[in-house]
Amino acid sequence: MIEYVALAVAPGAFWLWFFWRKDRYEREPASCLIKSFFLGAGMVIPAALLEEIVIHEFGMVDEILVGVIEETLKFLAIYLYMYKKSQFNEVMDGIIYSAAAALGFASLENLFYIYSYGASVMLGRATISTLGHVLFASFWGYALGLKKSTGKNTIPIGLALSIIAHGIFNTILMAPNWYINVLVVPLMVVLYRSMSGKMRKSLEQSPFKESAGSVDLMEPLCSHCGRNVPPGSSFCPHCGERL
Repeated sequence: MIEYVALAVAPGAFWLWFFWRKDRYEREPASCLIKSFFLGAGMVIPAALLEEIVIHEFGMVDEILVGVIEETLKFLAIYLYMYKKSQFNEVMDGIIYSAAAALGFASLENLFYIYSYGASVMLGRATISTLGHVLFASFWGYALGLKKSTGKNTIPIGLALSIIAHGIFNTILMAPNWYINVLVVPLMVVLYRSMSGKMRKSLEQSPFKESAGSVDLMEPLCSHCGRNVPPGSSFCPHCGERL
């Protein structure tokens, strides 16, 4: 059991660390990321129930409908809780918290897949499906960050793009021919480049960029937990306390 949980969660933990490190100017507290991760994981059961209802009512699950259900629930996990917190204070935060929720969702999904199909299923899910959830969610995550920081409401567009990307991804993987399945690779490249562009733009617009560049390059210590924090941070990324 413990081995299965570790195998299911390890890819999500790695990708969360990977993207968290890219938030150079004010990294989000670990406590907030963990909460977002579990909020995302908590949406797996409602998603499965809704998809089961769709199967029962319509006899099949349309790949776009799966995208609608899963992306909407992941979005609600962040919008109804973390979006309202003071730690959510720049555009980049929308991308990071959306990634945390998406990875929580993907990790619990991974566990169910391992139980159903065996550990070998993680060969594909660790590198494709787990990362895919992050890339889909980056559209609405970026939109949430814009809304919180600038008031510009692009959330409907961001959510729609997430759903479309998710639907295309699922359609490619569910195709009966291998030469269609391999199209998932260029799709992932396009989605990753899109997310990287959003992150780059978010960092350029960060209100913490100037303060981080104007202080000593040596990372200061948090007065609460004593660990290093990035220059210019308002919150400790380790204990979550305000600096």
